[in-house]
Amino acid sequence: MIPASRRALLIRNPASASSREQAQRLERFVAGLAAGGVACEIRVTRYPGHALEWARTESAGFDCVIAAGGDGTVHEVASGLIASGCRVPLAVAPFGRGNDIAQVAGVVGVAGIGDASDPDQAAIRAILQPRPVTLDTIRVTWRGEGESSDRVRHAVLFGGVGFVGELLRQTTPGVVRLFGPRWCYSAGFFRALFSFRPPVLRVRSASGEQVLNHAVAVVAGNAPFAGGGLMRIGPGASMTDGVLELTLIEAVGRWELALQFLRLLKGTHVHHRQVRFVRGAWLEVSAEPPQWIAVDGELLGTGPVRFEVAPHSLTLLTGPGAVV
Repeated sequence: MIPASRRALLIRNPASASSREQAQRLERFVAGLAAGGVACEIRVTRYPGHALEWARTESAGFDCVIAAGGDGTVHEVASGLIASGCRVPLAVAPFGRGNDIAQVAGVVGVAGIGDASDPDQAAIRAILQPRPVTLDTIRVTWRGEGESSDRVRHAVLFGGVGFVGELLRQTTPGVVRLFGPRWCYSAGFFRALFSFRPPVLRVRSASGEQVLNHAVAVVAGNAPFAGGGLMRIGPGASMTDGVLELTLIEAVGRWELALQFLRLLKGTHVHHRQVRFVRGAWLEVSAEPPQWIAVDGELLGTGPVRFEVAPHSLTLLTGPGAVV
């Protein structure tokens, strides 16, 4: 438990709390922590990657770092914390559209898995009365075209190439505003269905090399779900067992592509003949034509990528309904 009169660094994505209602939510959240004896120092991000920089350079000396935003903000803060090497625990304040990592932490309920009827109060309790869990993450290493050095991030939930990237690309801010957080990914799915062209993916893992000529997606899963709790990317996955759930999906034709992705939503894809589902510690993917790399609801860029488990690399403050 974090003792009274302790300090937390709160890293806030202004886009996730831009409305008056959201700003008031954040004020009440900070006040609730203060009433419990935790004082927040707030840093506001100004550009992509800024949350990572704040967490990497300023987390030392704090009792926890709070990511106030959606999965993209949490992903950046987690990557920064791991890069800092100081092992300060991560807490989540759910202000995003999907909030999958908040669901993992037991702050936001997942239908059929957990329940948190008041996410703000659940997030406060997870900080004031924490149940710290040390999780595996996914070390994501890639190099874009023309770049001379590798880039590195750490994903909490999943990393993927193929249709998952196109779905995120098509779930634009306009789609989110029009359909809201509950249905935006569904709208993005149908938009992606008509824009996606199956690439050729070359995949290498400990079990060998494979070529997918009509690839739907390759996904390295660390958690059971993603996409607002809708995609069952790794049925039965554990975030503490030191391995990843590796899924390779192929399809021929748009209708079959849609069916394959619907199976991914239900978690039944693992039984299909055109799906290869294995457990392993790493996976490398290159694509022709180049594909977007998707991690934790964010797009990193394009290029060959390596997904590798980083065992016990992040401590997450969780509540009673945590799914880890």
